[in-house]
Amino acid sequence: MLTLTEEQYVFMKEYSDLLYTIDEAFDYIVKSFSDFSKTEGDRLLGDVFQAFPQVASAHEQLSHLVQGNQTMLKAIADISAVADQAELLIQNFDDLPVRQEIISKKLYPAFAQWHKNIQQELNPYIQS
Repeated sequence: MLTLTEEQYVFMKEYSDLLYTIDEAFDYIVKSFSDFSKTEGDRLLGDVFQAFPQVASAHEQLSHLVQGNQTMLKAIADISAVADQAELLIQNFDDLPVRQEIISKKLYPAFAQWHKNIQQELNPYIQS
């Protein structure tokens, strides 16, 4: 396995932390659909969509860093399933019941599965 510089380690750790933060935001958003005391769902959804370009940008650097690791490269590329669901959400954004269903039944599950897969690939690099 590749030996990381401190800068590369920090990059991978921050990337991992960002994915966990997005996951937590999705969890809150889905819960806000039925728990009306959770009033920050719309703001968090905006934050999630602002984070997606950061994730995509990190993928360029991450792909270069792990260029020999085909499993990691596939995990990175598999974010396309999440992007497809995000696009579906954007197309149906004005229809609140459809938007909630897409987030809770398609987008969040797609992200959670992708996050689980890429985290398995990241962990050997960032756990000591």
